[in-house]
Amino acid sequence: MVNKYEMNDTGTWFTGYTLVDITNTGVIKHDPLLQMKRNQQRNWETILQVISLRAQPMAITTNQPMVVQMKEHQFGSAYTNKQLCWKFKFYIEHKDALGPANEPDLFLKTDFDQVPIIYNLTETVKGNIPIFYTSGEFKNIYFKFSS
Repeated sequence: MVNKYEMNDTGTWFTGYTLVDITNTGVIKHDPLLQMKRNQQRNWETILQVISLRAQPMAITTNQPMVVQMKEHQFGSAYTNKQLCWKFKFYIEHKDALGPANEPDLFLKTDFDQVPIIYNLTETVKGNIPIFYTSGEFKNIYFKFSS
């Protein structure tokens, strides 16, 4: 499949993983009958807005949640066994926009840390406080990169 975005040699791909329900439902208007879908969309919009603080994400994809084994991921120690996980991927044109070469996701970690989210949607874990944690025992979001 050909991507509609022109990718250049100075950019990079990032993949994010989270235990927070970030389902991209497309529901953007208030409707009491669609409150859960609207809140899932709000969480997805939060992801896009935080990334956009430093870079323009392109070629953004998100998958349906998948059941994953916690020991195979980099989430906090408070989460065990199998849990629902959401995965998203995006491209940025300038690989150093989100961190230095030795830690290319540094700014993602600092920008996402303690950003409010909406819990009690379809996730299988419940956090301590409804925020993104990028470190510690309640870490519920992390990033991987590839050049």
